[in-house]
Amino acid sequence: MRSITKKSPAIVAILATAALTATACSSSKSSGSSKTGAGSTATSAGGKSIPAASKNDINVKDVSALKPGGTLTLAVDQYSSQWNTSTNDGNEADTAKIMSALMPRLFHFDATGTPTPNKDYLVSADETTTGGKQVVTYKLNPKAKWSDGTPITYKDFVATWKAQIGASAGFDIASAVGYDQMESVEKGADDQTVVVTYKTPFSDWKSMFDQFNGTGLYPASKIATADGWNKSYLNAIPVTAGPFKLDKLDPTTKTITIVPDPNWWGDKPVLEKIVFRAIDDTAAQADAYKNHELDVFEVGPSAANFAKVKDAPDSVLHYAGGPDWRHISMNAQAPALKEQAVRFAIYQAINRQQIADVDLKNLGTWKPTLLNNRFFVNNQTGYQDNAADAAYNPDAANKALDAAGWVKGADGLRAKGGVKLDLKWIEPQGIKTTSNEAQMVKADLAKIGVGLEETPVTSDDFFDKYINVGQFDITAFSYVGNPFSISSGAPQIQSVTDPKNIHNNPRLDNAPDVDAAVAKALTDTDPAQAIADANAADKAATKQATLIPLYQRPQIWATKPTLANFGSFGFQDYDWTKIGYTG
Repeated sequence: MRSITKKSPAIVAILATAALTATACSSSKSSGSSKTGAGSTATSAGGKSIPAASKNDINVKDVSALKPGGTLTLAVDQYSSQWNTSTNDGNEADTAKIMSALMPRLFHFDATGTPTPNKDYLVSADETTTGGKQVVTYKLNPKAKWSDGTPITYKDFVATWKAQIGASAGFDIASAVGYDQMESVEKGADDQTVVVTYKTPFSDWKSMFDQFNGTGLYPASKIATADGWNKSYLNAIPVTAGPFKLDKLDPTTKTITIVPDPNWWGDKPVLEKIVFRAIDDTAAQADAYKNHELDVFEVGPSAANFAKVKDAPDSVLHYAGGPDWRHISMNAQAPALKEQAVRFAIYQAINRQQIADVDLKNLGTWKPTLLNNRFFVNNQTGYQDNAADAAYNPDAANKALDAAGWVKGADGLRAKGGVKLDLKWIEPQGIKTTSNEAQMVKADLAKIGVGLEETPVTSDDFFDKYINVGQFDITAFSYVGNPFSISSGAPQIQSVTDPKNIHNNPRLDNAPDVDAAVAKALTDTDPAQAIADANAADKAATKQATLIPLYQRPQIWATKPTLANFGSFGFQDYDWTKIGYTG
């Protein structure tokens, strides 16, 4: 299955699965079946449950044991045009993955999702209460600088903050969550000290200004104006500040090549080059991996691709369960979907377990399990089932539509007030998973008098020209998240007030009960209370029925046995400096 993925301040969206490639020193000649990485669960009949949230599988090796050099080639779903990941068009998983090697990363996250300051950028980050308000003080590494030689200072934080709250001034932003709770961002004792004061407490403050979160820090010299914010990183990556720098953007071959930045002040990267190659069909990605054109391949939830690589020689499978999940989105502004009763009936009519069983069958150790939460995945602290009322029940769905006045016509489709329940399902071409889901949903909806028409579009256009601008009725894709579940999940279910700021793809514009619970969760200083309020928001979102969770998306990667510090990361972030080969 292929994944188009979306990323929010803490979530990204994917079509079906992204892949990476690595070509390094001489490949291992060992042959035979692929092996399962040490962090995975054991295989048994019927599959095992999802790996624990604290477990990942990345073949951990000390950098001293790796051979310097080598090229890592990664397959990505699409060739991006917008490289500012905080904009709507740039808010995609593969874009964020690439930029995470090029831009500031204030924190690193371990396998449990616990953040610690990244010494390359932060000396410290301290939270205090001053005058009854939450104050965060960042002390920046004085060595940290942008690729144009300019030091990273408080000015970049100020410019990024103002952009993130500047939707009304023309700044294209994916979400203002967290930034809109800031009262001020100011210079501290010196240029490398940043003081952020929050109007109301923000529990996920460590998610701010961090590229791993998808809403990273950008240089003030490029993004201080709306025009600069929107266009400086359009078809260009002009300034970076990471262990790697841009070598070449090639729209003809759809490849992005990055190399170590000789001016990098931190630990020197092991690899000498990373190539991201856009291949919009994961079956083609699997073939490229088997043909040694790619050294890693994100299998994801695709039985066909799993079958292709599970016994491949010179290959190891890695499993983890991270904050990634697949869902169905309905556009609440579409004429046929404006009524909550219609959306909820569709929710009840879709056999989500069937979709999970089909999408996730024959994936080795992974057991198909429904996801019934929009903030927390199944293996995560805080998860609870909030979808009991929306359980599969086509009889109840039919009765609800009857009661709401939607009458079946001679063609079997319901209509009311001149509006017919005939939905357009937008899907990226070549992604069989999404097409299979459409066929299952179509059959389910036919039972309640709702039609469905598949409309394939190019992968490059899927988000930019359809989903982000509301040109769809219903679709399916995946979100790639991070450890900040509440601030990550909030934008997807909060009411949309600015039609240009659509990280809430369902475009719901009136959900006061959801908004109140989300606002409470985002300001809770007690983690247990924040979880409780997030679940209250999720229950309310279930009733609104715009975003239908399907399942936690498996992290399954195939890699060469010699590749170290890479695989299925779970809740951990990438440390690009440590990835390399043992031989």
